Amino acid sequence: MNIRGRHLALVLLAAVLVLVGCTNAAYEDANGIVEVKEVASLVGQEGVIVVDARSSEEYGKGHLEGSVNIPIFDVSTDKPVKNMLADKETVEAVLGAKGISADTRVLIYDDNGGILAGRVRWVMTVYGHENVQVINGGAPAIVAEGLALTKEVPSYPEVAYMAQDANTELIATFDMVNDQVENPQDNVKILDVRSLAEVAEGSIPGSICYPHTSNYYSDGTFKSARTTELDYADLGLEKDDTIYVYCKTSVRATVTAILLEEAGYTDVKIYDGAWLEWEQQGTIEEVEEPVVTTQDAS
Repeated sequence: MNIRGRHLALVLLAAVLVLVGCTNAAYEDANGIVEVKEVASLVGQEGVIVVDARSSEEYGKGHLEGSVNIPIFDVSTDKPVKNMLADKETVEAVLGAKGISADTRVLIYDDNGGILAGRVRWVMTVYGHENVQVINGGAPAIVAEGLALTKEVPSYPEVAYMAQDANTELIATFDMVNDQVENPQDNVKILDVRSLAEVAEGSIPGSICYPHTSNYYSDGTFKSARTTELDYADLGLEKDDTIYVYCKTSVRATVTAILLEEAGYTDVKIYDGAWLEWEQQGTIEEVEEPVVTTQDAS
């Protein structure tokens, strides 16, 4: 190969490395996300508990060795609408029964793109738990990493979990969202992360549609913080905007909130009543052909 050919090869190699780095950027020292390779070194350590957020049936078929099961319904209530934040006492009882204390490092996974894990994490952060992360890639990544699986249920000593009062800075209410609909502010955005088919049946007026499935690479892992930042900037979101995120019951919304926070968005709130509450109380905008300004991966 001549000098020109070698130079071209080096340029192409550099370009490939840049692309690989962009599409597989790992979350290191992230607040809300942990990579499975780090999980491998943490499993079994004192002060660390892994939570499987899938249903009890799925958990019973096999789970990460040492993990405890906390389905989202254990930390939710169906009043006034389905799947809203459970009260402080309920959350304290559930976490304490699993051996989790306020200073435990908690790593959470599911097999559904992190939406169940994200919801459990959001509940914990609302009540003041600081060291809790979602495992990037979830159960498929755990299996691919070759971590030990089991059907045995671990027994951790029950502890008294002391939660803080709910942090209302993380929650958007119907009144807050309705005020934005009736009196729009440029620095407030309503983000609808339901599917395009759901949005076509109606949405909150003025909301921006961006299905949560657009947050992933093709292998099911989360897009990098930088890619997430660019995607949402294309939607018109600014880093210091107040962002109200919702879906049908604000389960999918919570994983989107984690990614927004990792990308540097500083005021992200979950509309906990979500579409179910809005459908009962709010005005509805009919959308014949929902449009997103970046590619929909659903």
